[in-house]
Amino acid sequence: MKITNSYYLGASLLALIATGTPALAQEAPAGDGLEDIVVTAQRRTQSLQDTPISISALTSQAIQNAGIGRVEDISNALPNVYVAPRELRTTSISIRGISADLNNPGLDQSVGVYVDGVYMGRAATINSNLFDLERIEVLRGPQGTLYGRNTIAGAVNILTRRPGADARAAASLSYGNYNAVRGNAVVSGPLAGHLFASLAVSLDRRDGVVENVATKTKLDELDGLGARATIVYDPGGSWDFALRGDISRDRTHSGAYDIYRNGALAGTPYADANPIDRTVAQSTDTTQNRDVYGGSGEVNWRTGAGTLTSITAVRGYKWNNIQDNDYTVLDLLDTGIRERQTQVSQELRFASNAADRFSYVAGAYYYYQKLDTSSLVVVGTDLGIYPTRETATIRANVDTNSYAAFGRAVYRFTDTLSLAAGIRYTRESKTLDFEQTGDPFGVIASTIAPRHIARTDNNVSPSVSLEWRPRPKLLAYATFSQGYKSGGFNVFSVTPSNNAEYRPESVNNYEIGLKSEFLDGRLRLNASAFYMDYTDLQQNQLITTGGGIAQFQTSNAASAHSTGFEIELSALPVRQLQLTASYGYVDAVFDSYPNATAAGADYTGHRLPLAPESTVNGAAEWTQPLGGTMKLFVRGEASHRSRIYFASDNAFSGASLTLLNVRLGIGPESGAWRLSLWGRNLTDQVYVTNRFAGAVVPGQVAQSLGTPRTYGAELLAKF
Repeated sequence: MKITNSYYLGASLLALIATGTPALAQEAPAGDGLEDIVVTAQRRTQSLQDTPISISALTSQAIQNAGIGRVEDISNALPNVYVAPRELRTTSISIRGISADLNNPGLDQSVGVYVDGVYMGRAATINSNLFDLERIEVLRGPQGTLYGRNTIAGAVNILTRRPGADARAAASLSYGNYNAVRGNAVVSGPLAGHLFASLAVSLDRRDGVVENVATKTKLDELDGLGARATIVYDPGGSWDFALRGDISRDRTHSGAYDIYRNGALAGTPYADANPIDRTVAQSTDTTQNRDVYGGSGEVNWRTGAGTLTSITAVRGYKWNNIQDNDYTVLDLLDTGIRERQTQVSQELRFASNAADRFSYVAGAYYYYQKLDTSSLVVVGTDLGIYPTRETATIRANVDTNSYAAFGRAVYRFTDTLSLAAGIRYTRESKTLDFEQTGDPFGVIASTIAPRHIARTDNNVSPSVSLEWRPRPKLLAYATFSQGYKSGGFNVFSVTPSNNAEYRPESVNNYEIGLKSEFLDGRLRLNASAFYMDYTDLQQNQLITTGGGIAQFQTSNAASAHSTGFEIELSALPVRQLQLTASYGYVDAVFDSYPNATAAGADYTGHRLPLAPESTVNGAAEWTQPLGGTMKLFVRGEASHRSRIYFASDNAFSGASLTLLNVRLGIGPESGAWRLSLWGRNLTDQVYVTNRFAGAVVPGQVAQSLGTPRTYGAELLAKF
């Protein structure tokens, strides 16, 4: 294992906080403190500062002030968290350097995303409009005990606002360059008696920032709509019920790729002269269409011993895309994917009273998913094989049944010392029904008769944690936990003699951490250090299939480790000024990755994909009374990440990047309205979000660019 100076620095800082800060707290003057954030990360309501895990939380006000509109925006606010931008179907979230390449429909994400306690089964449902939220919680490290499947790197909890007795209505409208329009509206309050309801809607549109000069189409635009309705019955006694439903749709030409290297087309009329001019010349416009929908019912029954919670949910989505795979005006090869997914989940858990010396959470979970997918390859006439466009198609149905039982208990030996232990048992079965229809001559793909493949995995994920609270507002903890990610099928690589299966991956996680507050709550400093040891790491690698053809497949090709730390600081030096800062360091490296390609390449020692070594974020908010009833709001943000590699071969990378954002607003002290000017990527940095070797033109390399500088104005009103 490689231990760096940065890692020693993080561990030393944890020790310094634990031993040296009580005196600082005694000397602190009295005054208003930072907001006490309440989270439900451990399946019960508790203060963020009393939760013994590495967790960051963004409140509804923080989300509004930072202009967070999609999940990808949280990358600029949190340490050791990276969300691949511009993606709708394959949104990849990396926590502590661990992520998943989700182009394979049979592969599950490494970071579980939950909305109001409901697991979002596919990445295609994640990166959509965020509106009318209570908070976002990001849990770093494996969360196998309480969350289970596919949280081997961490989890993201998105909590929407719950209607109650207080009537409220709000609307916001933003307009910016590229004709960007973002609007949100919500109305919430009592209907009758103990019945409450809310309705929230969202619009997010923007012209494309890339032009296809061959078709005159603007690419990489935004066009998303969303709506959510919530009904709550809460008689104020022993039980309450919440019914939620949501729907959203996107119709975009997102996913444009420019040419970084022309390869065999260099020096020809088909060569791209400038890889960063945000213009392309392609025969087919990339198209991405998505529809997401779902509903859930939550019942809470409170007894003298604790609270019984039931969450039942049905969700689904439809996806359709097409893209030019040669990235030129030549009609060589197009590809597309169509997906239809349905999932049903049921969780039943009981949380005992936390005030007892012995407390616990125990429950059971069931998840079913049906994923129907088809992959289309269109062979163009310029390839010289056929006089007309011909197709090859893969059709696959992946069904998943997952059952789990879990529990976590905490015993308080004294008021300062506690021991927590948990365990989760999971049994997961998957089936794949596969068939392939090749092109007429079988040049691109051969015809494969229908196949039925099945697999079952079992897993036990334990955790144990020692918690020490030497004084109020100081928590130290040490944790060992295991995580698990289910095995499955590489849907697009099945052959008559190869099932293209891969095994589950697992992790042992060792972590220490501190939660602390000083100066009467004006200064908050949280830190954690970790070592995660992964085995059977699932990676895409180029191997030879049973038919003797080299193809990319997901398989258990490597072991790896991730070592590092996170530090988060919040301060309120004066009433008008709030400062936040964070630093994350991670050394995420393959310990063993032999025979990574058909040629026998060895990637041992390579950095993991989407794993920047350093992430630095900072923000300052100043609120200045202007006299009378008005006030001025100013917020500045800076985020930095170090170099990032896009694949396990480390062949292509994105340089280190620093982005600056700003927001300036004015409004009454009451908060009834606020008019703001905003800007993102103020220095107009040109940066790469993905880069890879083309599959059609020899020597070609394609890339995508991040969003350029954007700016505009926003009006927010509350009624």
